[in-house]
Amino acid sequence: MSTEHLAAHGTVRGVFFSLGTTPSHDRQLDCAKAIIDLFNAAQKTAHVAIFTLTEQHIVDAMIAAKKRGVTVAVVADAGQSQSPRNPAQKLMIAKLQQAGVSVRLAVKQTALMHNKVAIFDGRTVCTGSFNWTNAAEKRNDENLLIVDGTQVAAAYEKFVFQRILTNETLVDPD
Repeated sequence: MSTEHLAAHGTVRGVFFSLGTTPSHDRQLDCAKAIIDLFNAAQKTAHVAIFTLTEQHIVDAMIAAKKRGVTVAVVADAGQSQSPRNPAQKLMIAKLQQAGVSVRLAVKQTALMHNKVAIFDGRTVCTGSFNWTNAAEKRNDENLLIVDGTQVAAAYEKFVFQRILTNETLVDPD
C-alpha cells in the first residue's frame, strides 16, 4: 500500500479574527483586512477556492489586483453561488466575471466545497474558517491564518485549487 507523504513547511505570518467578535475590535487583527492586504500585495497570481463570497471590499480588491495584471482565478461552491437564498454571491461572481476574473463553479463535487483558501504568487496561503462575507466579518466568530512558504503554497495549489479546477468544475456560472 502506497501512502503519499506531504511535506509542507512554511512560516506563520499572522493569525486574524472576525472584527465583530475580537474583544479589542483591532483592525490589525481583522480577517477581511488581511485578505484585502494580500490581494493588494499580489504581483502575479491569486488562486481562490471559496465557499461563500459576498464581502464587497474583498471583491473590489480582487478586481483591483486583476486590473494591475495579477492573474486572479476563482473556484466557488456551486450550491452557494446558484442558491436563490444567496443572491449576493451571484451578484459578486457576476461582478468578478465582468472585470475579467476567471470564475468556475464546483458543480461535480462529491462533497461540500467548503474551502476558504487563497494562494498568492505561489508562496503565501490564507486559510481558516473565515467566510468571505460581511456576516463573517461583523457577526460570526471566525479565524484566518496566513502562512508563507512555497511548499505550503504548492500543497494548497495541488490538493485544493487545481484538484477542484480540474476535477470538479465544468462551466462558467451563468
